[in-house]
Amino acid sequence: MPEQPKKSRSLIPLYIVITLFYIVIAFQGSENSVLLESVSEESDFQVNLTKDITYKFWIDNPNGPEKVNVTISKDSYIALQNTFVLTQPRKSYFPENPEFTVKESGVYHVHAKPLNSGTVYMEIEELEVKNHND
Repeated sequence: MPEQPKKSRSLIPLYIVITLFYIVIAFQGSENSVLLESVSEESDFQVNLTKDITYKFWIDNPNGPEKVNVTISKDSYIALQNTFVLTQPRKSYFPENPEFTVKESGVYHVHAKPLNSGTVYMEIEELEVKNHND
């Protein structure tokens, strides 16, 4: 009988290692990442975005929250605005249209506001440079 609790306690470090491995692998930014941030409370970031480049926005939810408001803007121009509803833990969520471009190059303001407790990871990734000769 005493062996049973010992076995389950001995698995806890294994679960921790697996979780840490998942986090490291899932959140390593690619060489095309222009933003990769962990967000657990209302946060603001600045990112340089360039006209004629397509970007992809994604958000990953390892341990909550269920809802996050995200806005990417420059002055009054809004490049991306969405409330993400994250219902399945440990999954990556894309907005309905994850790709976006900006109308002018410059520094953009990224505002993220989790609507419940927990941490999410956000990434903006550069996808391609459009051909200027088209």
